[in-house]
Amino acid sequence: MKNLIIDSRIREEEYKYLSNYFNVIKLPLSDDVYEEISGHSDIFYCKINNQIVVAPNAKILEKSFKLGKIKVEKEYPLDVLYNACQIGNIVIGSKYLDESIITDIVVKQGYVKCSIAVTSDKSCITTDKKIAEVLNKNNIDALYIEENNIKLLKKDKTISNMHGFIGGASLVFDDKFVLFGDINMLKNKDKILEHIYKYNLELVHFKGLDVYDYGGGIVF
Repeated sequence: MKNLIIDSRIREEEYKYLSNYFNVIKLPLSDDVYEEISGHSDIFYCKINNQIVVAPNAKILEKSFKLGKIKVEKEYPLDVLYNACQIGNIVIGSKYLDESIITDIVVKQGYVKCSIAVTSDKSCITTDKKIAEVLNKNNIDALYIEENNIKLLKKDKTISNMHGFIGGASLVFDDKFVLFGDINMLKNKDKILEHIYKYNLELVHFKGLDVYDYGGGIVF
């Protein structure tokens, strides 16, 4: 069974479901970044070609991980040093990335992985309009959605006034698109469903729950 590193604030229903497929490792919250992203794996870890690059100050370090050069910090852009995304063979990131991560496409958005849910080796859903434009020009089928109903959490698990992103609110594995919450809470439900069915993904969601951005998850 593979391991999954994910925010320790996940709800019991989500933990139980994911535990059927993974050894779920809850990422302890860090004081090095602001509280909404303090347990987000996409802030501390970056998976490229099955290699995981990790921030030196991440709470969980494995021998198989490649240690990055710079610690993440609270102030932007020092919190997005490892926030890159791979779609097929193409790595997308910002100019702020740690030198351990080499990109093919550079975008202005620093929260790249947060903003992108990868749905195949040639497609994704993104909550960033500019990213969608760039990716579509590079033959990646990027569905742009404007979605304000994805929530971020404070350290005490109360809801923040900040909005989350689709990449952080989902996890794709084994032809499953897992949404952390109830898809009926999202105004773009129909667009999302049309897209994931186009790429033969099965929707897994949690009825009655608000959609939370946990920073996705890192599988190894």
